[in-house]
Amino acid sequence: MTELFGPYRVPEGAAQSRSPEKVTRSETGSFPGAAMSAQLAAALECAPTPVGLWEFGSGRLRYLNPAAAALLGFEDGSEVPGRTVADVRTDTAMAQASEVFAALTDRGRWCGRTELRHLRTGAPIPTVLSVFVTERDENGRPLLIGAIAREPSTAGVREHPLLAALAAADQRCREQHALAELSRLAVTADLDTLPTAATGTVTALLGTRCAAVARVPGASGAVLPVLGYHGPGPRPSTVAAGRGSLTGYAATETAVVCCPDRADERRFATADMAAHGLGSGIGVPIGHDPIWGVLTAHFAGPRVTREHEVALVRAVAAVLSTAIGRIEVEERLRHQSLHDPLTGLPNRTLALERITAALDQAAHTGIRVAVLVIDLDNFRHLNARLGHAGGDAALVRLADRLRSLVRPTDIVARLGGDEFLILCPAVTGPADATAIADRIATVDPHPGAAPITASVGIAVTGVAVTGAAVSPHELIHHADRSMYRAKATGPGRYALHHPDPADPGR
Repeated sequence: MTELFGPYRVPEGAAQSRSPEKVTRSETGSFPGAAMSAQLAAALECAPTPVGLWEFGSGRLRYLNPAAAALLGFEDGSEVPGRTVADVRTDTAMAQASEVFAALTDRGRWCGRTELRHLRTGAPIPTVLSVFVTERDENGRPLLIGAIAREPSTAGVREHPLLAALAAADQRCREQHALAELSRLAVTADLDTLPTAATGTVTALLGTRCAAVARVPGASGAVLPVLGYHGPGPRPSTVAAGRGSLTGYAATETAVVCCPDRADERRFATADMAAHGLGSGIGVPIGHDPIWGVLTAHFAGPRVTREHEVALVRAVAAVLSTAIGRIEVEERLRHQSLHDPLTGLPNRTLALERITAALDQAAHTGIRVAVLVIDLDNFRHLNARLGHAGGDAALVRLADRLRSLVRPTDIVARLGGDEFLILCPAVTGPADATAIADRIATVDPHPGAAPITASVGIAVTGVAVTGAAVSPHELIHHADRSMYRAKATGPGRYALHHPDPADPGR
């Protein structure tokens, strides 16, 4: 250990270390439980290299060996309890805190040049510090951190470019791995998962205080909804649009916007940043022509975002943009597969899905489900008179009329040709369904054309149909048969599926 990390020469003004045999364990703070063996404890007590342990969450110092206590200006070990790492860090070290935190959380170690602060004089102590996780909780989160300090020697100066190159390579590796993981998730994840995953990636890699994904709606509005967030609470639900925020301004400009210092910002309002204790940030649009949203990352204090960091946030935004494009294509294809291209109504496949869901709910709640099948009377003659274009226009007008006649909870579908279906997922009895059938009377399918009528068949669970046993296909079949029964009695009639087939309905 001595060859690798030290020895460390104590700077002038710092308390000189006493000989190891005069420094007792009680003087330098207690060891963390049974974590140290007697042999290791003795070795650390005698080691000329400064070694310390502290709690990851609170920063409370748990142990300093005599060399570390002397380096930092502790007169004796009784001063260690109650002290935190913040007591012995300079502003330079505090600026590195997010980087160190991210490295310990992700890789379990960090090594680099930093500054410690002498407890008595406040003098900075340049050092090369190696910190590492020595204990984790049951969820893998760091609990206890170990640290070894060494003096930046001439050899260390020569080593610095190599160490910097290794650190940079390690950072690039972490970034590539994180982006690859996000890209894999983007292949299958939905919009409920992706924004949160993206903000978590940005926060972990840049050490930001928080990150968010906001949606830019098609219509202009005063606020933008926040779909993903990673950072301290409370989680924002919206952010101001336009010049009301960094997010809104990036959306308006459709460009990357960097804010190095909130106090100097004049392009947009920074009240929301001030309210959350944020000093700087970056906003990157997601997608283009038009943009879909904005990915923002904020730091606690003023900070100039480096070019590499901007590129990283843009890369995450690009992954999001690609995934959103994939999701939108899938949704469009699914919509096309489940809707009638002429009227835009649900087709037979989607109608069966909705009837199945309604029957499942009815089985648990005891409510009734009604299905109405509607067929235009003499549509073939209408189609011949008006032509296919006129016939299509008549079907579109009928679809619009049916939508206007049903309740908000009811669903109108087109089964094919001139046959339509209405699903009423919650009715008190046949009267609710027959009231809708009464309203489906004369239809004006085309301006200037003679009005036509429709025949309606109705099937209601609980009326010759057992809700727990009937299937969607059976329910449609009952309504379809009743429709033909109504058609046989004359145009513009309806019939209810009933145990007595002699009952023709209205």
